[in-house]
Amino acid sequence: MSKNILISFLVSTGIIAAAPLFFPYSIFKTDVESKLSMLSNTKAQIGEISFNYSPRPEFVLSNVILDSSETASIERISIPLNTYNILNLGNSIRDITLSKAQFSRAFAIDLPNRLQPKAGSGLKIGRINLEDTSVKLENGLVGPVNGQLRFKADGSIDDLLITSDQGRAELQVQPAEGDAFKVQFNAKGWQLPFTYPVEFEYLKLIGTANREGIEIADIRADVYGGLVTGNAALKWDQGWTLAGQLFSKNIQAEPFIKVFSHVTRSSGRMNADAQFRFQAAHYNTLFKQPQISGRFIIQDGMLSNFDLVTPLKSQSPSVQSRGGQTNFNTLSGAIAISSQSVQLRQLSLDAGKFRSRGDIVIRDNKISGNIISQLAAGTVTASNQLQVGGTLDAPELRSGGAYRPSNEAAPITETVQPETLPAASGE
Repeated sequence: MSKNILISFLVSTGIIAAAPLFFPYSIFKTDVESKLSMLSNTKAQIGEISFNYSPRPEFVLSNVILDSSETASIERISIPLNTYNILNLGNSIRDITLSKAQFSRAFAIDLPNRLQPKAGSGLKIGRINLEDTSVKLENGLVGPVNGQLRFKADGSIDDLLITSDQGRAELQVQPAEGDAFKVQFNAKGWQLPFTYPVEFEYLKLIGTANREGIEIADIRADVYGGLVTGNAALKWDQGWTLAGQLFSKNIQAEPFIKVFSHVTRSSGRMNADAQFRFQAAHYNTLFKQPQISGRFIIQDGMLSNFDLVTPLKSQSPSVQSRGGQTNFNTLSGAIAISSQSVQLRQLSLDAGKFRSRGDIVIRDNKISGNIISQLAAGTVTASNQLQVGGTLDAPELRSGGAYRPSNEAAPITETVQPETLPAASGE
């Protein structure tokens, strides 16, 4: 008898446990669509309602459309059947997850107004998790990203927190006056996800966003032992444009330059300022057309793969290939970077009794330029002119031989121009 009771109990329990999987939720679909329409302030359509036990008990709304597929489409909305949602049934709900959602730009910007609590709705949202969420623009998608939409106690949006790179970078967006948003980006131990992976120990960007773009009023970064500050503006109303200026102080030159060249580089501490502009039809290609110009000075360092002193020791023509080094007190100059070339102009290297001046162009990994040098050792003065060639991996210095006049040579005051150097913005 007891055995039959046990079997009946187990069967009943199994039927009850399985019931949510077979329950005809479609009979409630109209009511759920009505509640979702009220919450989102737009017409909602749900493809299917189901229930899952794994990985956690949850109701699932599949193929959800808000207004139209062009406005907002969500592949899956998961509503967990947790203690909080059960105890606050009909009053508050949290930890909803939206998976593979796509919103139009206008819909995303208007979310703070759409999700504002309305009189008579009777339901407040506590937290929404976003998985693989994208925003549709006229010329492509931004995303997908993962994040969390958090709400205040009164049910209005507090902020949107987007994380990436396993939590090393996060973007916080908060509603401001009108259709504006406060924006703050923080990152630690983070690399730029672009052509040149500069690594930041710490990076903070603070600005304001609206329908046209983002004004980044404050940039602060710790990078390679130094400090970078500046400001920028990102516009997306007509294509994508990023422009601004940066100021750096006390950066370790060697690891910074190594990002751009693993062979030819310099040690020392660098101060620099730069203006930059990037422009493209799509944000994925924004950084492929750089327009950067600036000035730099490196102090107490060593220039690798450029031995400028040895050619002064011989009056015979010579060709010096990769190798060697030149120590200096200061190395300064102007730089212009475009997609076609890197131009180093008005270069000036000073190392006490040794000095060099010159201009160098790097295009398609090939180097060209001229350098004039002078070495004063006691009463003897030697000078020469070097033609720079080869590649970044294997630079060459060609000398016609050192010149040693009987009297002291005039000081170097002018830079030799190797070729006409077009402006970076014109390429």
